[in-house]
Amino acid sequence: MAYPEAIQEYPESFQLFIKTIHKRIESGKNALIPIVGQTGGGKSLMAIQCMRGLYLYRFGKEPEDEEMISHVIFKAKDFMKAMNNPELKKKEVWIWDEAGIDVGHKDHASIKNRIIGWLAQTFRNLQQIVFFTVPSISFIDASVRKLLHYYVEAININVKKKVCYAKPLEMQYNIRYDKIYYHNLRGRDENAEIIEIGFMTVPKIEDELEKKYDLVKNQFTQDLNLQIQSKLESIEAKEQKEMKKSGVWESLTDKQQAMTSYLSNHSSEEASKHFGIGLRVVYSYITACKNKGVTFKSELKGNKLSHYNIAGFDLEKAGLLTIV
Repeated sequence: MAYPEAIQEYPESFQLFIKTIHKRIESGKNALIPIVGQTGGGKSLMAIQCMRGLYLYRFGKEPEDEEMISHVIFKAKDFMKAMNNPELKKKEVWIWDEAGIDVGHKDHASIKNRIIGWLAQTFRNLQQIVFFTVPSISFIDASVRKLLHYYVEAININVKKKVCYAKPLEMQYNIRYDKIYYHNLRGRDENAEIIEIGFMTVPKIEDELEKKYDLVKNQFTQDLNLQIQSKLESIEAKEQKEMKKSGVWESLTDKQQAMTSYLSNHSSEEASKHFGIGLRVVYSYITACKNKGVTFKSELKGNKLSHYNIAGFDLEKAGLLTIV
């Protein structure tokens, strides 16, 4: 049973999207849907509105704010905990926000992809709807993309009208040609005429619900930053301990020690701004420190030294640094 009158407040394009997802779930399938877009582009709030719309259409009444927020997950382990809950009901809607961002795991992307693949292949009987918010579809492994069902791209936000414009597409994987095709969504209106969605308009969620979401998101971000800071401090302490053992640290001047410590966590460009000196001076410090036995490992980006680690400790392998 469905309640189309419960979503009449939505633009027709968004109603059609809700009905399309609902129809798929009612046919006994699940739905895995990445929502992509730049930071601040409205991905998360759009996903929450999708969750609300699906609930309205299915039950004909408003969902509780707390219930919706409890279905927004930020970590892989929390997501798997929810999926493995013996009390998990069929046809639940979930949002894996900024999917797979876990500090300290270099292979978090592969973990995320394995989980998505597992969901697609084994959770069909539970008919779960999962929205993944990611900056780009490239954040999801190519092999896993073949298992996704729809794709939503956040285009822009109209602050005055309090809406987000998005491009919804159906994903079709052709086994023979090993290729994914993207199709505009199609559905039927009240007169049974076929409608094709080019773009859809998604209204902004209520301010009170957004505040509740922000509290949870900000707590996650704060915890994440504290974990990163703790790991960076641990790395710096380890590096300095290793250099002290070798006698290298004592051979450095106070300024060289400060520069070495700073470069363990920052780029040369950031060091230039932090110490108020030119890049050439930063490089001269690097040369002087190297001459005294400090080991800098650099990554090239645009033919400029951009990131360093000290004493051979690899920040990238530690999962704290990604070279784009």
